[in-house]
Amino acid sequence: MAVAEETLAITAGDAPIEATAPGGVSNVATAILVAGEAMILAGLVAAYYAVRAQSFKWPPVGLGTYLPSIVAVTMIMTAVTIQWAIWAIRHNDQRTCLAALGVTIFFAFAILNGQWYQLAHLKFGVSAHTYGTFVYLLTGFHMVNVIAGIVVFVAVLVRAVGGEFSADDHDTLTAAAIFWQFVNVAGLVAYSVLFLSA
Repeated sequence: MAVAEETLAITAGDAPIEATAPGGVSNVATAILVAGEAMILAGLVAAYYAVRAQSFKWPPVGLGTYLPSIVAVTMIMTAVTIQWAIWAIRHNDQRTCLAALGVTIFFAFAILNGQWYQLAHLKFGVSAHTYGTFVYLLTGFHMVNVIAGIVVFVAVLVRAVGGEFSADDHDTLTAAAIFWQFVNVAGLVAYSVLFLSA
C-alpha cells in the first residue's frame, strides 16, 4: 500500500521576508563577547597585582613610558573617530562615515605598530622576570584585540562602501564600535597597570 505524500506550501504573499535578525541582536552578542573579554582582562590584572604584592623591585629600572603614552593617546583618538563614524551614519552622512572609519583603521594600525615596536625594543624578554611576563601578556592580549578590531573595521568599511548602512540600519557599525571601545578600555587599563601604577 502506497502512502500519498502531500506537500503544503505557505506563501508570504506580497510581504517581503526578512533575512536578518531583529535590530539590536548584534549589539547584545557584542556585549556578551565584551563581558567575556572583560573577565579575561580582570583575571590578568588580578594576577598581576597578586604577584606584584610579593615582589620587591617592581617594575625593572629604566622602563620608559614615552611610547606607551603615545599609544594611549592614539587609543583615545580612535575612541573619538569611531564615535564620529556613528554620528555621521545617524545623520545619513555616508562620506563622513567612510572617512571616520578610514581614520579609525589608520589609528588602529598605528596602535598595533607602536605596541609591536615597544615589545621588540624592551630590554627584557617574556621569561626574564615576572614583570616581563605580564608586560607581554597584557600587551599581547590587547594586540590580539586590536587585530580583531582591524579585521572587523575593514569588513564594516567594505559594507559601508556598498551603502549598507543608514540612519535606520547601522547595528553592525554600532556593535563594532562597542567592541572597539572595550579594546580601548582594555589598552588603557593595561597601560595604567603596567606603566602608571608601577
